Amino acid sequence: MAASFDLDTATAELAARTAEFVRNVVVPEETRSGMSLHHADEQLRHNLVASAKAAGVYGPHVPKEFGGHELSLRRLAAVFEEAGRSLLGPLAIQAQAPDEGNINLLDKVANAEQRQRYLAPLATGEIRSCIVMTEPDGAGSDPNALATTARRTDRGWVINGRKWFISGAHGASFGIVLARTSGKPGAVAAPRCSSSTSTRPD
Repeated sequence: MAASFDLDTATAELAARTAEFVRNVVVPEETRSGMSLHHADEQLRHNLVASAKAAGVYGPHVPKEFGGHELSLRRLAAVFEEAGRSLLGPLAIQAQAPDEGNINLLDKVANAEQRQRYLAPLATGEIRSCIVMTEPDGAGSDPNALATTARRTDRGWVINGRKWFISGAHGASFGIVLARTSGKPGAVAAPRCSSSTSTRPD
């Protein structure tokens, strides 16, 4: 049976509205300010987020409980493509790295307290986050090389290691630290849980 990649009407309309939003709102702002994704200030980011919400295109990946569209991965691809026609497009819909990935991660693993403290303000665009992975000896593109360790104690977690070049750390309200709880650098740990490409219905 052949796979169909045709978009449903609602997703096609959201992609079209996102394209219009980027063309009419984001690109002029990018041109006017001369700012790129990595140099946008917080006021500009908040303004773009507010404009995206007003246009109804904010958070195609964000859970519905936080005002997003909660699209499946296949549907997201079409919308993200339109948002990516400007460097500031993903910033406007809170889909820039690593916030998009951190939202997805927290939605899957965060407990109730963590959802309220971290996921809610991140998913609604109030704050930014970063992911703390890169290390001097190569753990960046290859997380198997992680040397930083995390050990649970009665008082919480003790983290030992060295991190650097953390993109987006400046201005981030929190970071998700990648650390090894077992094994040695270079070893592939056994998976602790099953995973799939998407837990959301297509």
